Amino acid sequence: MTRSDLKRAVLLGTAMMSLAGPATADTAKQDFQSLCAPCHGADGRGGGPAAAALRTHPADLTRIAARHGTFPVEKITEAVIGLDMPESHGSREMPIWGDRLINEALGEETSVAAAKSAAHDVEDRIAALVRYLETIQVKD
Repeated sequence: MTRSDLKRAVLLGTAMMSLAGPATADTAKQDFQSLCAPCHGADGRGGGPAAAALRTHPADLTRIAARHGTFPVEKITEAVIGLDMPESHGSREMPIWGDRLINEALGEETSVAAAKSAAHDVEDRIAALVRYLETIQVKD
């Protein structure tokens, strides 16, 4: 297991435990607009301005629950963190947000305390983003 794999596994475990974290709905909506909307569109339906440049059309995020029968919190958390990419599929067009957000939160810090704090902040942000995605689901 690489350091990156371990980092993502820790993020997933703690993100699942922090689904009631302090990140706000406003923060989650802002994260959605800056991280997801360029590809998935401001409405989450897959028509963002960067979508045309991708090999695979971005998924309609408003229909996740409809496709799965219920909203799969763990599966979506894994996708955001970047744990859902099988090696056999080669490259991944969706950014691995867990890595990007943890690196952004850490900056140049190298202490264990800074890493723990950054991991906690990122866990809260990802959990809030997943909760936000759950709120934009359409009813069939």
